[in-house]
Amino acid sequence: MRWFERLFFGLLLGVAVSSAHAWSRHAIGTWQALNALPEVRSEPLVKVEPLSAFLKDQGPALEGLLQQEEQWARGHVRNYPARPEVLAYRHDKDADAGVWVSRFLNAVRANPNMPLPLYLQLQPTPQGLGENHRPGLTWQDVSLYKEPSLVDTKFVALREAEWVAVLDVIATASDEPDYGLDIGLWENNATEFGQSYGFGKQPLGDPKHPASSQVSFHSGYFHESPLAYAYSGALRRTFPEYRMHLWQTLARHAMLSGHPYWGWRFAGWAMHYAQDLTQPYHANALPGHSVTGMLWDDVLAITGTSYSKEERLHQMSERHAALETFHQQSLLVALHKGEFNHPNLLAFANLSKDQGRLVLTEFSLREDVSKSAHIAADELDALVWKAFPMTGGELANHSQSVNLYSTLAQHNPNVRDALDKQLRDLSGNFGRVTRAIWRRLR
Repeated sequence: MRWFERLFFGLLLGVAVSSAHAWSRHAIGTWQALNALPEVRSEPLVKVEPLSAFLKDQGPALEGLLQQEEQWARGHVRNYPARPEVLAYRHDKDADAGVWVSRFLNAVRANPNMPLPLYLQLQPTPQGLGENHRPGLTWQDVSLYKEPSLVDTKFVALREAEWVAVLDVIATASDEPDYGLDIGLWENNATEFGQSYGFGKQPLGDPKHPASSQVSFHSGYFHESPLAYAYSGALRRTFPEYRMHLWQTLARHAMLSGHPYWGWRFAGWAMHYAQDLTQPYHANALPGHSVTGMLWDDVLAITGTSYSKEERLHQMSERHAALETFHQQSLLVALHKGEFNHPNLLAFANLSKDQGRLVLTEFSLREDVSKSAHIAADELDALVWKAFPMTGGELANHSQSVNLYSTLAQHNPNVRDALDKQLRDLSGNFGRVTRAIWRRLR
């Protein structure tokens, strides 16, 4: 491997470390974005059912539907790794519920160990975390990750056949793809299913790090420089449009076939991928840097006259994490105080962003949503660096124990206000794509 290829491979590992973070409170944003629509608030309650009930009723129809979806992906998704024919969905009416679910998850090439319980995520309130009459669930009940990635979050169990609000189903589901749905799917992830799914080797990040294995499904590097693509095709192997289209297709089918609970749960999953691409760190591989600049830094680092690539990428990862923490804290502070008209919350419900009524397709996800986020990345990264200039692990350590939002407001209110303004614009885009998927499914 030539020297610049080794350097660029290291760069890609760093990109994945940075992009392992996502919008960390999808449920809050989704709830705010859709609650702004009277037609969402007036939706009738839906009856809760396990995934196996949907599969039992619709199994034969899903055989053809998922085959059509596979053909669509092969014809429309850049560098799409075709699904092995052996994974094609086959429904056996005499099998048990566990077999139906396992075959379905294999057919859509998701992690087959996902718990998929019947549950809701409670929205934070001034009193704490909302209702508490339902039995509580732990993080491990809903996620494959051992450690919670969300703070101040409570999950409660639903009973089969009870009735729940559509908005609560969608908001809860919009967080769910970050709970492990897309981890371990590559052939070098040391999972049996990863070796059979046909995705090939993990293009970005460390295959031994579970969170980085989802990056290529939750990011879309569609607008990098020709030099970046010339050095590595890995940046072209990102598939959020494949996931969004798949879950939209299943959502529509579930609703039309009389299974609205799973229709709206699949819709929440589809929203997640579109929402992720409104985050500049998910649409720009190197915000604030160029490939030539990064490579030149490494050349200089050999002589000891510059920061190494690893140092710069570590700083980028820290800034991304700090941004997510800052934003999450700002939302939680407002909710816990009952400030429901706080500008940071209202930004998700900014209906002026809907002018022109975005029709969210795989093309618009790439050429509209991710392109806008890509363009915004450099300015945002510079502002985050100005807000949180700590280095060497200090920022990561402080972000876990310090309220970054309050601290920045106290020590540098002008920068806090500028960062708030940027995040409100991004939250408006988050709301815009969320409502676009809702309208397309209605």
